[in-house]
Amino acid sequence: MAGRPHFTIAETGFGTGLNFIATLELMQNLGDKAPGLHYIATEIAPLEGEMMRTALSAYPELAGLSEALLDALPPRWPGRHRRLLMGGRVTLDLLYGDSTQRLRESMFKADAWYLDGFSPARNPAMWQDDLYALMAERSSPGATLGSFTAAGDVRRGLEQAGFSITRHDGFGRKRHRITGQIGTAEPEASLAEQSGQPQDVVIIGAGIAGASVAHALKRHGVTPLILGAGEAAADGASGNLAAVQSPRLTALDTFPGRLSLTAWGYARYLADECGAVIDHGSLILTQQDREQARQRKILGLGWPETVLTAIEADEAQRISGLETGLSGSYYPLGGTVDPRRLVAALIDGCETRFGLTIRAIERLSPDTGEGRQRWRLTHDDGVIDADNVVIANGSGLARLSQEWLPPSLFQVTAGMVSHLPEGTCSLLAGLSFGGYMARARDGRICLGASFDHHDPDQPLPEAGRQAHERNLNLLPERARAIMPDPGNLDDSRVSLRLAVPDRQPLAGLLDEGVSVLAGLGARGMVTAPLLGEHVASRILNLPSPLDQGMASVVNPKRFS
Repeated sequence: MAGRPHFTIAETGFGTGLNFIATLELMQNLGDKAPGLHYIATEIAPLEGEMMRTALSAYPELAGLSEALLDALPPRWPGRHRRLLMGGRVTLDLLYGDSTQRLRESMFKADAWYLDGFSPARNPAMWQDDLYALMAERSSPGATLGSFTAAGDVRRGLEQAGFSITRHDGFGRKRHRITGQIGTAEPEASLAEQSGQPQDVVIIGAGIAGASVAHALKRHGVTPLILGAGEAAADGASGNLAAVQSPRLTALDTFPGRLSLTAWGYARYLADECGAVIDHGSLILTQQDREQARQRKILGLGWPETVLTAIEADEAQRISGLETGLSGSYYPLGGTVDPRRLVAALIDGCETRFGLTIRAIERLSPDTGEGRQRWRLTHDDGVIDADNVVIANGSGLARLSQEWLPPSLFQVTAGMVSHLPEGTCSLLAGLSFGGYMARARDGRICLGASFDHHDPDQPLPEAGRQAHERNLNLLPERARAIMPDPGNLDDSRVSLRLAVPDRQPLAGLLDEGVSVLAGLGARGMVTAPLLGEHVASRILNLPSPLDQGMASVVNPKRFS
């Protein structure tokens, strides 16, 4: 573990988290020699935080690390949850659900395995040949394992999958333990070769997409150069005063629905870590019969109350502070965020250059990059060369991606957000109702957003009475009655958004050394943080937070 740039551990059965905490203690003891740690753990029955706290209290010497874990624990709903510890040096992926299923879905190679210490008699569903085969498939050459489960069937199953297994004396009440290894570790390589780290990365775009990739790269020791066409970060669609973070759940179990839920969980966690939260809780109100039917189907799937609950009109008024006369769905872990503050926190410590529009990306011959493919970015005042480029420039994507994606694929819309004066209403939580309403940090109310198809090469449209009126008309009738006259509104913001026909993001590799994160539409504050982690994982050859199905949904090559 010591001296390596990165180390991945996979565990079947997270339990109280004690193995994870012991690993964090080892990292602390290694100091500067400790690698970046990626810890992937499955758990079919996640424990409540207080139960974990009680169990971990038996180890007072680990109290600080235990509290760090307990503070970071995600909600206990099924699926994937990413959390960051030790200043981002440790990535914890908790996969709640059946171990074999979750490992089959995942994309990683483990350097070591911690196996559930319970005997097969107490958990027979997990100890199956399918699990052993998946472990072999998800192991790096020379990967090791350890477990207090030393039953003969387990040893033989692991050996049949390709592991060499040795039985040892155990500890305490455990009579025996096993260790194992699969294959032979590869010879030492340079740090860059071991981790797949590029020598230099340039991110085109300084909004939430570019910032999310930058944050993920930076915490793995790669500090990118961020190029923004505007005068500052979040100068485009990411510069709105407020944004509502709610998931887009689906009435059936689909990969887009899973992606939205997983991304939302991480986005809410990261917004809180970055100090970007304005209000807690979000509501989706149903005005149309079709949307009401869809919400009823979603609620009928039996989601935990920590995800969403059905609410009647009076409860919606109590939570939101606004009378609408509409029922809907309440997301207690949803919320309103300050996009500019979030972007600023994510790019903190990165090199930035603004007022720079990239006109073209040119492939350089391999001999200019010591065998690596390098790229030249052309702007009005010169060129920038890099061995890795991330295109995250929103509505400007078509100009730079023609080698990989047809320009006809993109749909650019101009959206105007009306800013209602402070005191217009006592809004307490973010609302969605076909449009959205959210409270900005300075007390103004953001109401949006109009959508009009737009040529990105043309100037932004002017905001006017008609656009304000359209935004106000999105509101439920009772709420509209207390709003200002559109003719009295003169405060607004117009920006461009990019989408593709299936309304799913583009996130991943386009070419050797070229990645993209774009097409986020109006949901960038929900999807970008997790997809930034995914793009960085593809660049650095590290475990992705997405499962294979989610990754296929956002694969930018799906239109090829």
